[in-house]
Amino acid sequence: MIWSFEAADAVDIDELMTWFTDAASVDIWGGPRFRFPFDQASFHEDSRWQEYSSFCLRDSKMKFSAFGQLGKRYKRSHLARLVVHPDLRGHGVGRQLLQHLIGVAREAKECEEVALFVYKHNEPALQCYLALGFEIQDYPDDAPMRDLCCYLSRPIN
Repeated sequence: MIWSFEAADAVDIDELMTWFTDAASVDIWGGPRFRFPFDQASFHEDSRWQEYSSFCLRDSKMKFSAFGQLGKRYKRSHLARLVVHPDLRGHGVGRQLLQHLIGVAREAKECEEVALFVYKHNEPALQCYLALGFEIQDYPDDAPMRDLCCYLSRPIN
């Protein structure tokens, strides 16, 4: 399949809101500070989509299939708020999203590694990251949720 990868806009964020129907799914994606229930204004604010480089992955029919953000944290390119459309999970879309985001980080040439946090209980995501060469690292001293999350990184190249 041919994928389209592009910057997210406000319309995409509005659609993204529909992917989350309960507090647990919002927490896994956005973390414990993400408000639920949310409204359009709080979702836009909490997703911080304009503060980070925010991207959409679309399939060959231009269906919004996945979302992710890229920033910089702990001297690494940092992946955040990664999510695949609920109907498409388990079909390799997450892998495509990660490969595109890592490509953007590689082109930026700012860091040698890409990293992310993931809840320990989010086994599907953790397995996806490990399959793409991410390795569990020492948890950053000042990062919250040490008991709940893993910190992973991998070389960008």
